[in-house]
Amino acid sequence: MPNTMERNLSNLVLKNISGDQITWRHMEDNAEDGLYSRNGLRYFAIKLDDEYAKKLEIEGWPVIWRNVNHNEDEPEELKGYLKLFIKYGTRFPVDIYLINRNMKSKTLLDENDLDDLHIDSKPIEFIDVVIRPYYWTYGDRHGVKAQVQAMNILLAQDGLDDDYEVVYQPK
Repeated sequence: MPNTMERNLSNLVLKNISGDQITWRHMEDNAEDGLYSRNGLRYFAIKLDDEYAKKLEIEGWPVIWRNVNHNEDEPEELKGYLKLFIKYGTRFPVDIYLINRNMKSKTLLDENDLDDLHIDSKPIEFIDVVIRPYYWTYGDRHGVKAQVQAMNILLAQDGLDDDYEVVYQPK
C-alpha cells in the first residue's frame, strides 16, 4: 500500500533557544549502544511552551508529551518537547557552527568536532536552529522526524572566558 502521509511541512526556524530549554543531549557519538542512545544516533530535545507545542503538533511535527511532575501526590503536568536528530553522511548536509562571542565569528563543526568538544557536557547559552522535516517509511509504518539542517551554538561563558580569547580550531 502506498504511503499516503501528507508531506506539507516546511522548514522550521527557532531562534534564541536558551540552554535551559535544551534537554536529552546526545549530540556526541558514544561509539557503542547504551541505555539511551544507539551507536551513531545523535539527538537532543527542545522544551516548548504549551501553546507552541500544540501548534506544532497540529501542523504535523512529532511533539513528545512528558509528565514533568514526578510527585505521585500531584496531578500530571504534561510538557511538550521536540526531539531533533543530527544526521551526518546523508544527501541532506547538516551545518553546525560554534559561535565565538569575542571575535564575532563562527566555526563549522563536523561530527568529530562535536565529540572532541564533549558538547553534551558543555553549558549552552543559546542555539539558533533550522529544522527540516524528514519523512520516513518502514514497512507499513510511516512518520516524520525533526532533523537539524543548520544550527548555531553559543556556549555559556565562565569566569575565565572574560579574560581570554579562546578559539576552537578543528583538527
